[in-house]
Amino acid sequence: MAKDQKGYFKRAAVTIDRSTCNDCGLCAEVCGGQPLVMVNGKVEVDPKSALGCFACGQCMMICPTGSIAVNGRDLSPKDILDLPPKSARATADQLEALLLPRRSIRRFKEKEVDREVVDRVIRIASTAPMGIPPSEVGILVVHGRDKVKVFSADVMSTVERTMKMVNPLTMALFRPFMKKATYEGFKEFVIPIGGLMTKEKESGGDPLLYGAPVALLFHSSPYADPADCYIAATYAMIAAESLGLGTCMIGMVAPFLGRNRKLMAKYGIPKNNKPIIVLLMGFPGTSFKHGVRRRFASVSYNGEPGTD
Repeated sequence: MAKDQKGYFKRAAVTIDRSTCNDCGLCAEVCGGQPLVMVNGKVEVDPKSALGCFACGQCMMICPTGSIAVNGRDLSPKDILDLPPKSARATADQLEALLLPRRSIRRFKEKEVDREVVDRVIRIASTAPMGIPPSEVGILVVHGRDKVKVFSADVMSTVERTMKMVNPLTMALFRPFMKKATYEGFKEFVIPIGGLMTKEKESGGDPLLYGAPVALLFHSSPYADPADCYIAATYAMIAAESLGLGTCMIGMVAPFLGRNRKLMAKYGIPKNNKPIIVLLMGFPGTSFKHGVRRRFASVSYNGEPGTD
């Protein structure tokens, strides 16, 4: 099953090098689509597997003799990499130490972010899990403060046009068709913030993307899992933080950009793709002295009420 109009339902091809395979069965154990099975103590490729090979690559990654090859769905043996030693991997303490100081940054230094740093963030983010490979996540990289400023202004023009149609009269008309949470969200957040953003723009500021030097817009095809973009953006955020950059997730861009087909075309986003989330990156212009402990709305084990 490859994806979209290029062949969503095509399967990858799995081959076994019989001259090196020792029939240990590890590949069959991790095979999600089950084209790899054990038959009378030997690894076989089942051509009648209902799901077939969707190119997760786990069989190649676990094979101790390098006897399995998967080709198709944007994967080949050339994509298999040696893993770093366990001693080089982050511990839980190190990961928490990285994440605890992370804050949403809305003030950035004038310094630009080198292309090599952006590329490394994207390379690290590409390790994010996905619903079904290959990834259907696309990234629009708006690189450079001037380019981000233009992109922000383009989206803000759509925001302003839309906000002109949101007023007490239209809200009253649509209220019977809106969920309570949606109505309250518009009334208490969207409308007030829209007004504040317009005032800030008029004063020469960037109320949408905060003058950041880099903006990554994550968008996905209709075949992507809805969570794929959010997971990839989160991986990119963590990668950026590890490289000394400040970050901020922006959710307001996507719904407005997605309604403007001309703007989508201007920035090369496929017409069937859906903008999901923006990640801002840059050198932070704010230095926090303390962290804050956040909490989830609830945590329960086995369905039992959680405790404070």
